[in-house]
Amino acid sequence: MMPAVSFGYKCQECGEGTVREQIFHGYKTRLKGLPLTVDDARIGVCDKCGARHFDQSETKRWKTLLDNKYAEAYLQPSDIQDLIKQLGLSMEQFANLSGCTRQSLYNWQRPDRSAPQSRMADLFLRLIRESQKVGAINVLNFLTEEAGRLGLSVTPKRSPVVDIIALPRRVPAKSLTNSITTPLRLAAESDAPDECVVLVTESDEAIARLFYAYQDATLGLEFLHQVEFPEFDAEILFKDGSQFTSHNVKIIECKAVLGRTSRTEDQVARVVLSPKELSATIKK
Repeated sequence: MMPAVSFGYKCQECGEGTVREQIFHGYKTRLKGLPLTVDDARIGVCDKCGARHFDQSETKRWKTLLDNKYAEAYLQPSDIQDLIKQLGLSMEQFANLSGCTRQSLYNWQRPDRSAPQSRMADLFLRLIRESQKVGAINVLNFLTEEAGRLGLSVTPKRSPVVDIIALPRRVPAKSLTNSITTPLRLAAESDAPDECVVLVTESDEAIARLFYAYQDATLGLEFLHQVEFPEFDAEILFKDGSQFTSHNVKIIECKAVLGRTSRTEDQVARVVLSPKELSATIKK
């Protein structure tokens, strides 16, 4: 049984007409940022200016329809309980971590809860769960995928591509690991050097191993982590002041050949990488 609605009053918009109830079939609206189609929406319409008025009891009914439609799209009480256990936190500690109150957290975990957590809270909980599973994640990509899962179209503008300025630094070879191909593909074990040259950014982040291939006289690099671009231009400055530039350098299995040269990695003073367009899909 539908709740009673209150119409029949003077329109507050024009001050002349009377607001009368109309039934809209297949009425499309959005609640809590989510799309909803109401089969028989009861809306007040002014018979003079056409302004629409919404009754509180009717919009409450819509919210119930929304919760029922998306009930399975939210983390369930058992999912939230499992997440807290996996993190090894108390209710109070998890509330502090997620920025909610203990009471809200308690309500979200109730098997008989009347409504799930807000979509914003649900997304944050999902982010925590995903990072617990895989470690560092691309938040923008994650949120875009979640929006698509609910049928929402999102095309975020990607961050502008900026140059990466890196300086060479010698480090112990055994200290290097590659997040994609571990361990690093160095020379044969018997010939493996004690130290390697890595490229370090201005923020002191090691991004790639710089190496010289004597067999084909090429200078190359191997990225230590997944990068968000498939190819780049490179400007290499040597310690003697000479330099050369390589264009459209492609990354294949983390490796890239910068070009042919007689100068080894120990003679490099600086490398500037200019990424091309970012990949549309970045693998986790």
